[in-house]
Order: sequence, then C-alpha cells, then structure tokens
Amino acid sequence: MINRSTLFVHKCVLFVLAVLCFSLWNVNASAVEVSAEGSNQRQALNAALRQAVEMSLGTEIETNTLVENFQVVRQQILNHTKGFVRSYKILSEDISTSGLVRITIDADVDDQSIQDSTKALSTLMKMAAHPRIYVAGIDADFDAISSISDEFRLLTEMVEATLRDEFHFEILENEAVRLADITPYRFTDRKNNLKRARRAKAEFIVFVQVLRGPHGQSKPLTLRLETLEVATNRSIAKEEVPFSMKNWTRIDQQNRETIINEAKDHIYAPSALLAARLIETLRQEVYEDGQRYDLSFYRFDEKNIQFLETDLATLSGYVRHKLVQQKKTALTLSYWSLLKAGPLHEEISSLLKGQDIPFTFKVKGRTIKYQYDDPMFE
Repeated sequence: MINRSTLFVHKCVLFVLAVLCFSLWNVNASAVEVSAEGSNQRQALNAALRQAVEMSLGTEIETNTLVENFQVVRQQILNHTKGFVRSYKILSEDISTSGLVRITIDADVDDQSIQDSTKALSTLMKMAAHPRIYVAGIDADFDAISSISDEFRLLTEMVEATLRDEFHFEILENEAVRLADITPYRFTDRKNNLKRARRAKAEFIVFVQVLRGPHGQSKPLTLRLETLEVATNRSIAKEEVPFSMKNWTRIDQQNRETIINEAKDHIYAPSALLAARLIETLRQEVYEDGQRYDLSFYRFDEKNIQFLETDLATLSGYVRHKLVQQKKTALTLSYWSLLKAGPLHEEISSLLKGQDIPFTFKVKGRTIKYQYDDPMFE
C-alpha cells in the first residue's frame, strides 16, 4: 500500500515531468500574432500562416550564416508553410471595407524545424549551386582576338571574379590548373580546354571569346561567353555583347590591347546572366526535373531485366525515366534523379546486392554502366 508521502512524491515527479515536457515542446517554438486578408477565409488563413512562418524565417536567416542562397531557401520553406506551424488559434475574423476577409491568428511556429530546414537546404544549395567551374579564353574562330596574351587573361580573371565573388561558385584558377596539368601548354581551342577541365574534375567550363566583325573595323566587335557541362558537352547558356572601338591604329598589338580593355567594360553583365542561367538550370535539376542519367545494364539474367525497370522507379530521388532499349539480357534507360551520380550509384548498388546480383560498374559523369559479373569467368 502506498502511503501519503510516497503518493505526494509521485505526484511531484509527474508534475515536474509534465512541466519539463511542456518546456521542451515549446523551447523551440515561438508564438506569433499576425493578420492577413484574402478573398475568402481559406486564403486569408493561408496568408496569415505564411506570414507567421516568414517572420520566424527572417529571424533564422539572419542568424544562420550557412545560408548563402536566401531566396531559394526561403521559397522552399514558404511553399510548405503548414509543416512549420504546430498550432494556431483564430483571434478575430471580419470583413474589411473592400470586401476581403481579414483574419488575425496566434500561431506557434516550429523554430527548430525552420532552423534544421535552412541548414539542410543551404547544404543542398552548396552541393548543387556551387559547382566547380573552369574559365578558359579561346580564339578558335577565324575572326577571334588571340586569347594567349596576358591582357586576355585579365579578361577571363574578371569572369572568374564575378562567378566567385558575386555567385559563390567554386572557381578553378586557370593558371594553377594549367601548371598542374599533364602539359602546361596554353590551349586556345575548345577541345583541349574541355579535356583539361575534365582532368581537373570541373563540372562546368566557361569559354570567353572576343570576335572581330566580318568586315574588319567597319563592324562592331562581339564579346561571347558560353558555359558547357563538362561531362556531356551540353551547352547551358550563351551570352553575346556587341561593342565598338573608335581609336584604331596601324599597330595590331595596340589594337588588340585596346579591344580587350574595351571588352572589360562589358564583361560583368554577360557573366552575371550566365551565372543566373546556370543557377536556374541547377535549381530545376535539384527541385523539379532532376538530373538526367544514362543507365545501362548488360549480360543480366532475363528475369532480372524484366523487373529491373520497375525496381529502379522505387529508389530515393527518383523523378521519372524513359526506356531507350530493352533486350533479353540488356537494358538502357534515360533516368532522371534528384541525386548526384555517387549517391545514385550507391542506391542502384544496394538494389542489385539485395537481389544477390554480382556486378561490375563504371561511372563517367552522368553515364553509369553495370555489367553482370559472371563467376564462371573469374
């Protein structure tokens, strides 16, 4: 039989635990009172909830130094407002003079979830929107200004500075990459610079080129910037800016220096537009379309081939796929995933190992090939 003193102690312990649990529940929550309007109650309530989250989000963004791409993180969280509100209470509701419904609510916003989400999203943006970029000057076209001079190198350095300082891309310093390459030769063509970018493990390359007009001095010059995905040679964006030069001389060297100096005054805008286009492409790949991969499976058992396409659609990060070719022992797919190549390969490997399928593999950019490893031929 429990005596009164023991019962009293039990009640005290339960009370302390209840207070502690309540405190833990609310320590990471903030009560926010907001008002909003809408054409009906639902719109007004959603607007109020969004405003409550945005108020807490603004505070978190200010204190979270990890977040570099504020707009992307902010939009992703605000698109899922209700997931960050623990509870809310409607304090008042009326119709404004303009006929709109006006609601005032008291909302408990989950600050910890916002903090965790901003850190997770910022990490994702660091992975996706801060790729390794190599900037190279080229003069492959007949009318191009020579890109091998030190003056032209100053032009590409300005592009590097814009992409690095304004957009926080990871820039591979051109001269350091050149000196560390198998040959230190200064390449001025697309093909060799692409090969060098691949060896340096760059994800994207930016070509910088200055072109004369087709009729020499009578036509404007053109500053051309283009970015390509290194693994696939896919062109992401191209920007061209025409400009003119008045003070021509009879000395070609002076003319080249003057042209490059003039081009410097026009370099920022196309660099920024190129960066914005690249960020938008990466954002779509991360949040919407996913990255496209070429997946191939060779010499697999016929039964495994029949079910493999379905199994691949169950993996983490799956967006969609398109069957390219299927044979009795082979399968080729275009496969879109939110994962990068490494994590995607780990997912596929786990799938194959789970079915006791021995295999070898090869990953090159976004092309991933798997081949059945027949123990009979070991």
